Amino acid sequence: MIRCANCAEVRAQVQEPIPWLPRGAGCSYGDAAILDEGRLLLLDGPQRSSTTVSNSDSIVVSSAETLRRLLSTLANEGLTLPVVPGVLDATVGGVLAADAHGKNHPVRGSLRDVTRSIRLVLPSGEEVECDRDRNQDLFEATIGGMGLTGMIVEAQLDVIAYGGPNASVEVLTTPDLESSLEQLRQLGQRQEHVAAWLDPTAPDDAFGRGIVVGGTANNHGGNENRSWNFSRALPFPPGLGGFLGPTTLRWHNNFRYRFAGRSDRVRSWKLEQLLFPLDRWSNWKRIYQPRGFHQHQSLIPHSCCQQAIKKLLKIACSGALEPTLVVLKCMRSGGGWLSFPEQGMTLTMDIRADEDSPEILRRLDQEVAEQGGRVYLAKDTTLTPELLARMYPDLPRFLELRQRIDPDRKIASDLSRRLDL
Repeated sequence: MIRCANCAEVRAQVQEPIPWLPRGAGCSYGDAAILDEGRLLLLDGPQRSSTTVSNSDSIVVSSAETLRRLLSTLANEGLTLPVVPGVLDATVGGVLAADAHGKNHPVRGSLRDVTRSIRLVLPSGEEVECDRDRNQDLFEATIGGMGLTGMIVEAQLDVIAYGGPNASVEVLTTPDLESSLEQLRQLGQRQEHVAAWLDPTAPDDAFGRGIVVGGTANNHGGNENRSWNFSRALPFPPGLGGFLGPTTLRWHNNFRYRFAGRSDRVRSWKLEQLLFPLDRWSNWKRIYQPRGFHQHQSLIPHSCCQQAIKKLLKIACSGALEPTLVVLKCMRSGGGWLSFPEQGMTLTMDIRADEDSPEILRRLDQEVAEQGGRVYLAKDTTLTPELLARMYPDLPRFLELRQRIDPDRKIASDLSRRLDL
């Protein structure tokens, strides 16, 4: 892993005849940020804190800036990003390479929709500016391209007014999958940030029951408090992984569902609680020790989403332990050639790693392809080149551009090698 203080150092490094890969904070769940037998290049140093508010509606920011620091900087100016992905420690470059989205995708879109331009170091070392007019093909291939077209060094992003760190939130419990999907759509008509948690351990007569949460930022805390005031993350107790068994999971899910049903339907939350629920724990992944976990995220078209989601949940529950987390969100169409967003529902499942999980993931991938959906490359570990081609119709355009700017595949990752990208 090589840290570069500026673009000149990046250009010098890429001249070496050694495979390399841009890397942000390493927040992807699959092998997109891993390169065996090569070098990982990180942009670091003075540019890391470089954020310029260029006018009232956009900023210019280093790709190495983290979302946590960027949001705090913007809040001091009374601004925020229209799209806020759910991982505070991810870098700007990382979320652009994954074309990340938040819980307000039907309203605001993904990072691509709020990006005006990017500055990119190509595999040749050439530095170029890309937007929807200049080098448009590079722009569409890079946002969502998982770092395979070059290193993003800077981006100009849209910003909007930020009123404060609070949100008005509605919480609805649903008795089954049909109700969960319907309430998710309806709540999205009146709240901006919306997602549904499903209980995969529910009995058959309550299959797909869940909790739908939707909220919209407000300024009930007053103008005097514009800071995000990110809470200090609590350390997750070590050694709890062994307690994550079927009985414990069912007890936890039943308690969570019943507790939500008895609570008030409308309340005031801190905005960070709505957008970044897992960041309350600094080491929450410890619950999956010692073997870890997989996160499978797929997008299913609206035309078949209820039956498809039911099939996918059944597959995921066929292992020794049901998924520990299941989340649904509505999505709208995207634009990048390898961007994940499209019209439909996105289903995210945390699956504990064990001897059954690789086969379960492969079955999930196959079913998603059969339903005309796609798998998010930032979470993928098991897709094949054949399934990738079925899921991403613009893949030939991406491969043609890759061949043109990087015929020797100087930029590579374990993901690109596995998928023949």
